[in-house]
Amino acid sequence: MEDGPPSTSCFRRFTDCFLGSSLTDEKVKAYLSLHPQMLDEFVLESVSAETVDRWLKRKSSSQPADESSAKDVSRYQDTNMQSVVYELNSYMEQRLDTGGDNKLLLYELCNIIKTATKADGFALYFLGECNNSLCLFTPTGAKEGLPGLIPSGPITFGTTIGAHVAKTRKTLLVEDIMGDERFPHGTGQDSGIRVHSVLCLPILTAIGDLIAILELHRHLGREPFNLSHLEVATANLAWASVAIHQVQVCRGLAKQTELNDFLLDVSKTYFDNIVAIDSLLEHIMIYAKNLVNADRCALFQVDHNNKELYSDLFDIGEENEGKPVFRKTKEIRFSIEKGIAGQVARTGEVLNIPDAYADPRFNRHSECIYRVTMEKLSYHSICTSEEWKTLTHLSLPSAIYKEIELFHFDVAPFEELWPAIFVYMVHNSCGKNSFEQEKLCRFTMSVRKNYRRVPYHNWKHAVTVAHCMYAILLKTTGIFTELERKGLLIACLCHDLDHRGYSNSYLQKFDHPLAALYSTSTMEQHHFSQTVSILQLEGHNIFSNLTSSEYEQVLEIIRKAIIATDLALYFGNRKQLTELLATGVLDLNNRAHRDRVIGLMMTACDLCSVTKLWSVTQLTANDIYAEFWAEGDEIKKIGMQPIPMMDRDKKDEVPQGQVGFYNAVAIPCYTTLSELFPPSSPLLTACRENLAQWEQIVQGEDTSTWASTNEAELSETSDSGPVKVDN
Repeated sequence: MEDGPPSTSCFRRFTDCFLGSSLTDEKVKAYLSLHPQMLDEFVLESVSAETVDRWLKRKSSSQPADESSAKDVSRYQDTNMQSVVYELNSYMEQRLDTGGDNKLLLYELCNIIKTATKADGFALYFLGECNNSLCLFTPTGAKEGLPGLIPSGPITFGTTIGAHVAKTRKTLLVEDIMGDERFPHGTGQDSGIRVHSVLCLPILTAIGDLIAILELHRHLGREPFNLSHLEVATANLAWASVAIHQVQVCRGLAKQTELNDFLLDVSKTYFDNIVAIDSLLEHIMIYAKNLVNADRCALFQVDHNNKELYSDLFDIGEENEGKPVFRKTKEIRFSIEKGIAGQVARTGEVLNIPDAYADPRFNRHSECIYRVTMEKLSYHSICTSEEWKTLTHLSLPSAIYKEIELFHFDVAPFEELWPAIFVYMVHNSCGKNSFEQEKLCRFTMSVRKNYRRVPYHNWKHAVTVAHCMYAILLKTTGIFTELERKGLLIACLCHDLDHRGYSNSYLQKFDHPLAALYSTSTMEQHHFSQTVSILQLEGHNIFSNLTSSEYEQVLEIIRKAIIATDLALYFGNRKQLTELLATGVLDLNNRAHRDRVIGLMMTACDLCSVTKLWSVTQLTANDIYAEFWAEGDEIKKIGMQPIPMMDRDKKDEVPQGQVGFYNAVAIPCYTTLSELFPPSSPLLTACRENLAQWEQIVQGEDTSTWASTNEAELSETSDSGPVKVDN
């Protein structure tokens, strides 16, 4: 028997095959069973759609031989069910290896089940952080303004049907949810439409762990769910659970492969190179942290001899070039009998604790100390309601309004009005509606409270620096944006927050904790950190009306401005600006150039005491040297020799030191500033006048303003410092 050419129709090939032979039903059936494609071609070419439809109706109306068996099978062969399974298969094949969000994937599968059961709506609940509550899942963008997981309530009896099912882990079909006394809160959702029938099912893993709760709804007026809907939903959820389990198994295998690669890498590093133990531990901590997407990581080594756990390498919660930063600090030790870490060390078993604070094995002692300490600190660092309310009613004397616009304005006589002076400067520079009045007053008074009572780097200095910036901004209208003006005034007020009266070099030399926390510009970084901390206090975020983008911008302006007050950075910054000015390429629209200009402005404001009237400058010098000498005294206590500037035994060298400071730092600073902004030239003029006064003292031409004092007098501050002022 030979088949005809490919172009020959199936019917022609069929008739040619049996032409001349006795054609029987058995032969036709046998041939078609061996060549089913011929029947397909015949039906497509020769049978009308109406005929095929009649065939399907006749087939569906015919009863199988075993009626009960067919009934059991047919309930899972519903047309909707078949389409759901087909769609599920296709979808899961696409999503299996993508590593997508399981919650969103399950939500989409539940949406398919909603269609299959002809439900009016559905809700998908996941377990809360401690597995004792339910959270309603809302896909991104489904409801504007709501997060992905919305707390729905605890898992307990006598509340909602979802909580009941989560507690029992058994499926429930309720025809009238409002009439069921077991669920006084119904579904727990207030959508405005009365829910009548509810089908609620637990979604379990292959090993019986609860993943989520699916709640299918039908509204009042619809037929309630029946057993067939329950069977459809159960079958589909079983498939979904298996599919998700398969995804998790695949991910687990991928993680295991990654772990094996890591262990191999560590082994190679350890055996092929001489590696410091800290480097090896850091390598392990980085990998472990990334492996489980942890926020923080701690690694404790076991001292078997003393039965203790110890560590000196800590995750400080920061990143550098995408990698976590670990800091080596003073070693801590605690008994192997304490805490969750101690439990793991004793038993060698892995522990996964959903809520450490609720676990009796958690070592609460250090955490309690931390909480109590922070509570005490916040009490002493936040202004009282009486303080900020008093500020809202303060008004300035009319005489101040003109004087405050002058560069040489001295804030000292108006101590009680310093907060009001700052608020006035903000309003006059940025507008009265630039900040919420209550928040601005709270912020200002809390900033005042966070300045320490040190001789120079105190609240008075903060207001003085802010005033100098205010005066510069008045003379440079149109150059700086409103966001920059706000940021610069706040930066000036906060630029020395929580200053302890010691220099960066002192903190670094004596391994102060702040130096361990910030390796460069130590105090400046701390000042910025304190600023952010105050902004985060309740009722203190003066920038809350800004967009997230603007908020980030203004914080960056403040950060750069405060860091620029580190005098060690001034010299390089001024050199770059001088070159830009000399070559004529300075462009204020260039972000880098603009940052350098702002940096110079911050230095000029920070040093502005050298531009005040001579009597004010002398008094400020007293305060500065009081701090310097206190630091020098501490250095002497450990047998070291301080630099001359900080040695009270070399008080006679103060005038000469001031002349050197003016010539090397102050005069060049204000010269460059006046070249940038000519209206600021009064600062340079005043600085030169004060330099001349110091030079006269050095040359012996003016002895009335300088007198030697005994050591007892020099140990005091402000009123009897190294520079004596004749009244």
